[in-house]
Amino acid sequence: MASPFKNVLIVGATGSIGRYVLKALLQEPTFNVTALQRSSSKSVLPSNLKVATISESYPFDDLVSAFTGQDAIVNCMTSLAVGDQLRFVDAAVAAKVRRYIPSEYGLNNNNPDARALNAVFREKGQIQDYLRSQESTGLEWMAIGCGMWLKWSALHEFLGMHVKEKKFVFWDDGEGWFSTTTEENTALGLVRSLTKRWEETKNRVVYLSDFAVTQKQLLEALERVGGEKYTTETVDSAQLIKEKQAAAAAGDGAAVYSLIETGFVTGKFGGHLEEKEEIMNAALGLPPHTLDEVVKATLDTVRNS
Repeated sequence: MASPFKNVLIVGATGSIGRYVLKALLQEPTFNVTALQRSSSKSVLPSNLKVATISESYPFDDLVSAFTGQDAIVNCMTSLAVGDQLRFVDAAVAAKVRRYIPSEYGLNNNNPDARALNAVFREKGQIQDYLRSQESTGLEWMAIGCGMWLKWSALHEFLGMHVKEKKFVFWDDGEGWFSTTTEENTALGLVRSLTKRWEETKNRVVYLSDFAVTQKQLLEALERVGGEKYTTETVDSAQLIKEKQAAAAAGDGAAVYSLIETGFVTGKFGGHLEEKEEIMNAALGLPPHTLDEVVKATLDTVRNS
């Protein structure tokens, strides 16, 4: 049976993961792809891509108009704006979209400890809760949980990696496990969920992981593959969480970022997906990757940035 998903609209097509997802969508010959772009955006999209332009505030009626006729909405908007998605979900229901894929792409946001750690994990979890509440309307949903991306993390000094400074910051003993997936496999997993496993991936989180790793293993790989030694620092996660939650409550956006990082590297907040979840890489036919292979690509990306 052919996939029911033909017309696909992507939100955030030029973002950190959106550009990979857009590329994967365009490479799928059965898809008719549209990108939703704000009228104020200066981002350049492929000339052959259909674009639906919308004002900065994403008016509800304009969202419904853009979503009408679409089989799937793929949201790749920034993590710091995920709360806006409630309106997107309502518009998808009104437009009779078949499936909505929220901006997720991380750890298990159904984990109560993750939701308590910071607002981003909490809001992502609440979007899932809201999608579950809308299943009776006929709207399907599917979230992608993929752990973290090492290339993005190295470019943004995340997961303790400060590659250009040759410095690495451990949370506690550096032995917490967290899952990682390449950006390419994240995007391919999403596409294949719609084209090959659409029934199996209905109304659930699709968990992906190329491999799980600890901070200590990651540092060892960086030094081994890059041929350079790093200096190290250590932070106490309990003290950091206390300080950063207070700062976040006072409006410090950088503190939220630090709490997101903590959620992954400590392995205590649902970031080690293999520990409790079904990993679908094999079922979706995703190519395997090794730690050294991904670290080499990561270091190359940083050098070329």
